[in-house]
Amino acid sequence: MMKANQYGQEFQNNRCLNGYCPKNFVSSYKLGKEIVERLNEVNAMLSKADKTQFTIEQPPKPVDEMPCGETIGLDLMFNKVWKSLEDTNVGIIGLYGMGGVRKTTVMKRIHSELGKREHSFDIVLWAVVSKDCDINQIMTDISNRLGIDENFWKRSSQEQRVAKIHERLKGKKFALMLDDLWGKLELQAIGVPILKESNNKSKVMFTTRFEDVCAKMKAETKLEVKCLYDKEAFELFCNKVGDETLKCHTEIPKLAHEMAKECGGLPLALITVGSAMAGVESYDAWMDARNNLRSSPSKASDFLKVFRILKFSYDKLPDKAHKSCFLYCALYPEDFELDVDELIDRWMGEGFLDKDGKSIYDMYNQGKSIIEKLILSCLLEEGIVTKFNFVTGWYSRVFKMHDVIRDMALWLTRDEDENKDKIVVQGEAISISEMDSKRLNVVERISIISTWDSKESWKIPTCPNLITLCLNLEIEYIDHALSMNFQSIKKPRVLDLSRNRFINLSAEIGELINLEFLNLSGTGVFALPIALKKLKNLRVFLLDGMLRLEVKNIPMEVIESLEQLKVFRFSSYYRSLQEEEISLLEKLESLPKLEALSVQLRNFTSVQRLFDSTKLRDCSRYLMIYDLEKEGSHSLEMSSLLTSMTEMRHLDRIYLSCIHHLMDGSSIADKYLLSKLRQVCIHYCCSITHLTWLRYAPLLEVLSVSDCYSIEEVVKEAKDGEQAGYDSNNDMIFKNLKDLCLHNMRNLVSIHKRALNFPSLKRIMVKGHCPNLRKLPLNSGFASKNNLVLIQGGTKWWDNLEWDDNIIPTLLRPKFEAVLY
Repeated sequence: MMKANQYGQEFQNNRCLNGYCPKNFVSSYKLGKEIVERLNEVNAMLSKADKTQFTIEQPPKPVDEMPCGETIGLDLMFNKVWKSLEDTNVGIIGLYGMGGVRKTTVMKRIHSELGKREHSFDIVLWAVVSKDCDINQIMTDISNRLGIDENFWKRSSQEQRVAKIHERLKGKKFALMLDDLWGKLELQAIGVPILKESNNKSKVMFTTRFEDVCAKMKAETKLEVKCLYDKEAFELFCNKVGDETLKCHTEIPKLAHEMAKECGGLPLALITVGSAMAGVESYDAWMDARNNLRSSPSKASDFLKVFRILKFSYDKLPDKAHKSCFLYCALYPEDFELDVDELIDRWMGEGFLDKDGKSIYDMYNQGKSIIEKLILSCLLEEGIVTKFNFVTGWYSRVFKMHDVIRDMALWLTRDEDENKDKIVVQGEAISISEMDSKRLNVVERISIISTWDSKESWKIPTCPNLITLCLNLEIEYIDHALSMNFQSIKKPRVLDLSRNRFINLSAEIGELINLEFLNLSGTGVFALPIALKKLKNLRVFLLDGMLRLEVKNIPMEVIESLEQLKVFRFSSYYRSLQEEEISLLEKLESLPKLEALSVQLRNFTSVQRLFDSTKLRDCSRYLMIYDLEKEGSHSLEMSSLLTSMTEMRHLDRIYLSCIHHLMDGSSIADKYLLSKLRQVCIHYCCSITHLTWLRYAPLLEVLSVSDCYSIEEVVKEAKDGEQAGYDSNNDMIFKNLKDLCLHNMRNLVSIHKRALNFPSLKRIMVKGHCPNLRKLPLNSGFASKNNLVLIQGGTKWWDNLEWDDNIIPTLLRPKFEAVLY
């Protein structure tokens, strides 16, 4: 073509008289001859055209076909994802969930539907990332899909490849699907244009096992893919078994339902086990398979495939501490709600967190961080709201471990079932007496948390290598009182006997000289044996919610002997004398390594003794003042109490109850720095008029107030003349509050006169007689958020609420739950 243009230009340049005559006849002749020769060549080529095959590069199809597999039970999740795909405000979508819940299947179904439905994407791309993220392979997959020349790709540098992908995608509206992310992937590093530059017309969607990856990838929408409900789970299981097999025996459908239930709604388990049972026509074979799943899922070979897949999430945990803490959760029963605070106490007792000379408070923070990581890794499931712990008297976060995850954890703890007797849990302990000495030598941990309905008391077997014994038997009858014989065990470091209402604690407990953790909370122990003074290695000693124990029955000789003690907690249903409480405080003050303290006090002088001690103030983690009696002219003033609280460096929780003589002289303009305070419970303190000082507790998570009849407004705003020193920034009030519980507040008019943001609030509970609380400090912006899970209260109270915007009750009504007074 270029040559023809050249001939044309030469021809025109060699003409004169407006192009009618040549300037030079010789040169024109030569040029004409050359043109004729070239035309002959072209004609020769054209004569062969019918025998020549031409390759024309076609642009890639918008969507490649891809099978998506079985999608039973995924309709709701599919619709949520599709809605996000159509949302112009969303550019990046993250699907997260535990291994085996079919995150990939959901994304494949989206991919498949894009091939069927009308859409505006120029191209849809798919790449698998996986655990060992290979950037080059991801880019090669994208390159192949974009039809980039293979020769160019092979000879190009990394920078040139990135630039080429960016060039191809920049002018297109694309959907990029990334499967199985295990960490942050820099999209620009693989040539993906910044989505905001295209006004979010293009989309990136990914799957991951880790919730925090959604944040790292800056996903505007994150959706959790959860396990199936029973009905859907059974349908999926039957789909894999097949109708012919199900019809082979009338009892097989019933057994199939039971087996499906054992899979805990986990699609991977349902598909694996269901496929294994396809074609199994024998009723006896079904019975055997069902029994194997019930007694020990790891005996079922098909479950091992599931475990090995789930184990990837376990392997990804960052260190030994995370892995040990995760496996430890398997000691608790199926579907058990684990209390965060109690679990971290146990982890400390086991030594999982005690590294590099950390303080107790560093360990608490590490424990919380580990729980967050396990939740983000979808190895634990967080409870919707906090639960009240009737033993400790505090609200606490709770979480569960999925049944299949728990079975996998047990399998790993038992060295992939090579040492099945290593830990004994729940019903297995009933038959432990039948074990021979060889098997008993292997046992390291025993955990029984259940109601004990046997006619005989459970006896500790002879396990010479036992390091952990947890017995929470909840015995209902005194005839079955738990008698502890400690002669058969010598090495335990952790002993948890909490919640045993009827228990006889013998002096033999003093022989457990290796003991580092002892929990007797919620037990009916009447007196502590003097032999406890031998426990020189004890670091954590918990006596929360004691049913019968009084301070006078705690030998002071025991307390002063526990020189390694770091954590001590005590609360009881019984009143103690002033001198008894002071004696206990003095002995605790003398302990050289004490770091975390919680002692319930019922006398004014005892409270003052605590406040006057720098050591005790610095150690106080929980402050519990209950049923305080007035001593002569002495009375507790709210302003002095708050001043003392600001001097407690680690104060996490306060509990004030039945303090009828508490003088509330606090001004709303007074500032009190309560930087660590997370939980406040105030009950039956009738002279308190407001809680405005809570605006200086930025980390507050739980507020529970009941029967405080003088409170008309929880947090007040300053009036004229009260502005000096007053912080009027309402954005910080209750910034981290998750639970707000109000009960029998008969004169309460408002929580706060203006609407607050409440960015973290999950539950509002208004119970009992609160007739004057007609308005909640909420606006339509808060109501439209997804954070709030539950509003609990009486139906009459809810119906009488007044709103600034009619859209608010419409948005909140689905979250309201009527409760009895």
